[in-house]
Amino acid sequence: VILIVLVALVALFWAMGWIRWEQEPESKAATEAISELSSPSDQTANPQDFEALQKEVAQLRKEVEQLKKGNASSGTTPSATAPAAKSAPATTSNVANNSNALTLANYNHDWVNSKATVALKNNTNRTITFVSGRMIYYDMNGNMLDYQDFTKSIDIESGMVKSFNLDGYGFKEGYAYYKSQAMSFKPDRKYKVEFQLKSYKHN
Repeated sequence: VILIVLVALVALFWAMGWIRWEQEPESKAATEAISELSSPSDQTANPQDFEALQKEVAQLRKEVEQLKKGNASSGTTPSATAPAAKSAPATTSNVANNSNALTLANYNHDWVNSKATVALKNNTNRTITFVSGRMIYYDMNGNMLDYQDFTKSIDIESGMVKSFNLDGYGFKEGYAYYKSQAMSFKPDRKYKVEFQLKSYKHN
């Protein structure tokens, strides 16, 4: 009878939850539940969403890298040192637009000299550094005798006259410029000149 009463009491206590013999199975179930929650199967429950998320992350990383590179190139590049000022190169001018830039100011050639003295005047507002021209020789009746092309590196400031030498026409034949000293026993050996400007350079 006592045994029956004890068994009845144990059964009553167990039914009321005061006695538990399944603690270990409950712990095992909890452990399995936690493992399932932390397993990657939950994270990859929707493969398409996960793949899209990875692509967005990769795109964001790429944009961040580009922004870093842009800042580095624009913000940290040292400014280039300004080049030292240089004088402007000489410019060749079109004579057709300014045929009177250089004019013949004076010409002299005595019959005893092999060289003639030519003086040109700069009629521009700049310094002329180079001239290319032609000297044409005529007799006293205006008939052309000869011509001579020449080029000269010369500095003629604005409004100024500069002289240089050219070969005198007909020196061996005793020719002289008609305003210069002519040969006394050959007074007809005189000539006139015409200057034609071909090109020039200025600063």
